[in-house]
Amino acid sequence: MTYEAAFAIASVALSALVIYYFIRLNRVYNFQSGLFLALVIDNLVTSITQTGIWLLRTLAPDTPVVFFSFLSYIYFLTHVSMVAVLFLYLLSTIKLWREISLVVRFAIVVPISVCLLVVLSNPITHVIYSYDANGIYSREPGIITTYLTFAYYFSLMIFVLIWYRKSFSAKRRGIIMLILAMGMASVLVQFYLPEMKVEIITITICGFITFLFIQNPTVQIDAELNVFSRRAFMDRLKYNMLSRKRFDIVELVMPDFREQTQEMTGEQKRAVLQQVADFLSAEMPNGNLYHMEQTIFVLELIRPEAKEVGTLLRKIRARFEEDWELDGLQIRLAGRLLRLILPTEATDEQLVLGVMNRFEKGSTENRVLMASDFDLKEIERNQKITGALARAMEKKNFEMRYTPIYSLGLERVVAAEVSVRFLDEELGYVYDDEIYNYAARSGHALQLGEMIFEKSCEFIEKQDLKSKGLSFLGLRLHPAMCLQYGLMERLKEIAQAHHVDQRMLCLLISEYTVSKASKAFKENLTRMGSEGLRFCLEDYGSGFTSITSIYELPFSVLKVNKSVMQATMSNEKARITMDSTLWMARDLSMMTMVEGIDEENQFTLISDMACDLAKGKYFFDQIDEEEFVRVLHMAAGKNRKEGDDDAV
Repeated sequence: MTYEAAFAIASVALSALVIYYFIRLNRVYNFQSGLFLALVIDNLVTSITQTGIWLLRTLAPDTPVVFFSFLSYIYFLTHVSMVAVLFLYLLSTIKLWREISLVVRFAIVVPISVCLLVVLSNPITHVIYSYDANGIYSREPGIITTYLTFAYYFSLMIFVLIWYRKSFSAKRRGIIMLILAMGMASVLVQFYLPEMKVEIITITICGFITFLFIQNPTVQIDAELNVFSRRAFMDRLKYNMLSRKRFDIVELVMPDFREQTQEMTGEQKRAVLQQVADFLSAEMPNGNLYHMEQTIFVLELIRPEAKEVGTLLRKIRARFEEDWELDGLQIRLAGRLLRLILPTEATDEQLVLGVMNRFEKGSTENRVLMASDFDLKEIERNQKITGALARAMEKKNFEMRYTPIYSLGLERVVAAEVSVRFLDEELGYVYDDEIYNYAARSGHALQLGEMIFEKSCEFIEKQDLKSKGLSFLGLRLHPAMCLQYGLMERLKEIAQAHHVDQRMLCLLISEYTVSKASKAFKENLTRMGSEGLRFCLEDYGSGFTSITSIYELPFSVLKVNKSVMQATMSNEKARITMDSTLWMARDLSMMTMVEGIDEENQFTLISDMACDLAKGKYFFDQIDEEEFVRVLHMAAGKNRKEGDDDAV
């Protein structure tokens, strides 16, 4: 047996194995899984033709040439079509066919169509290959058409991988790059060394790798409960929304599951969840059940009758009014329900996910919620901001802004709070309040915080702000940053790289953040304070923390919330409270700051209190870097009082 025959037979066996297990295990059918199956079947047929040619030459060498020619004909048809199917498969992981513009469709379809027409004409033209009377195979000049087609689609695949790189996980991107590299290498080898027929076995190995790591049907199944997984739901949701199928989603959330089962073992908890899954499966035999996470299930019903869905909802609610029994134990679980009629109530996949996310974090009211119970416009904006933030983070498309801080003792600007914004084509300017909020949700909080810290250091160094009288820049610190391992070392490295004294950076921590702070958070904060960083407790008076926060953590600045300032203007008790708070902070060797100073009478009021610093529209609003430097120049031009540095 030649190595060529061994490659062909191994390719047949491996392709057949992949097809068998894929059909047996796959339970989520969509365009992508269909393309994968078509790709492997194509390769199986190609491998069979190569095996057939070898068998005929070995066992029946006198076989008429027409049989060899026919097998080669099938080989080229399937072999050439595979590269287009492979490209469509890669594209389908991020876009469905109906999402693609007509121009791009034309660019995809025309080259492979031309190549297939050339192959189809070969029995007449012999432009691709030929057999002589003795059955000797020869490649003809037209075979370059197939290699040019391969090169074209490989180039398209590389473009898609680069252009949509953020749509692929690092693991998937690495696997696809490996597959493309192996495919291109095998094509080059067979082009320059025709006798080395390694293409088929290479493609088979690539298909096997794809099956194991990308198209593996087992990842569509929740291993714990043997129902569909979250990944399967995401695939089906996208497919259904783009195909405009009429379907309903019923989401079940069990908000008290962890509380009710906290004394159970892991196996007992799984058994309870299995009871819930079995019940839901039995009540909807014509739908699909997905286990999203431990306490969340989703039911998918394709083109259901309204009466059918209503009956299902009543049965689920009735069941959750009864106990679930396990090993003699009885537990009562709460079950909240959301019903979405799609795509009627929401035409966008991200909007659906936004509504589901809002429902999961919502109240525990005992009724079935619908899309009409949510502010869809606000949710849609939230989803758009999340996407816009990801794009801004990728391009670092942020504009630094500064709110000057006024020293009442020195009667000039001595500091500023840093904020950011970015411009989105659809949303316009998105400001820091929304940016920080969505950065936390999307997992960009650490990256954003570090970026702002570095840009602030660059600004201090570039403009030599210390010489211009700057005392500090205030930077908002997200809670996740204080829990990050090695944060202090990283911030010190950034400051040192820009020759910035750490004391010129004051990290702002909200009263709400302190109220939720863990022991580890407080320990990290204390350690960072001992290393020289300054901290400001902001929003003080908003009602989230007790007075112990002031002396338990290393705050050097206390900033009173603007709501307290507003109350002070009309409430004598509020004025007395704020005055006492400011004096107490001073006695604790803390600087005091009041925000929300927008009018002259507010400024007059705090001038008689133990207030060191103030900010608000009465002084300045947010300004850009150039304007802030100009403000500092103006402040530095004034006569300085003796002991300026000590005063702040």
